[in-house]
Amino acid sequence: MKAEAVAQLRARIARQKEIESKTHKPMSEELDEMWKWVKISIMVAAPVSVLACIKDVLTIEHDHRKPGPEPDYMQIRTKPFPWECENCALFDLGCWKQCRAEKAAEAAGN
Repeated sequence: MKAEAVAQLRARIARQKEIESKTHKPMSEELDEMWKWVKISIMVAAPVSVLACIKDVLTIEHDHRKPGPEPDYMQIRTKPFPWECENCALFDLGCWKQCRAEKAAEAAGN
């Protein structure tokens, strides 16, 4: 049993050495291959980056939604928000200003 395991291990090692000897290339070939892919990457990445920048500049004023009130389905909530202005979303600054102005007016009126 032990002899079989040793024989299998030696066979695997021999096979790995055989594969390595067939696929091994000299350092100069590997460097040439590496620089080939570096050049290809640069030749692809540079034009793609330039085209992406041009697209962004040309579409900077593009509106995604028509101005106007948001549809009713965007305002569906089952419970109020847990902060002082319970009808305002967390980053809706206009709503926060309006809510705080209303609260200040109520406090001044009392």
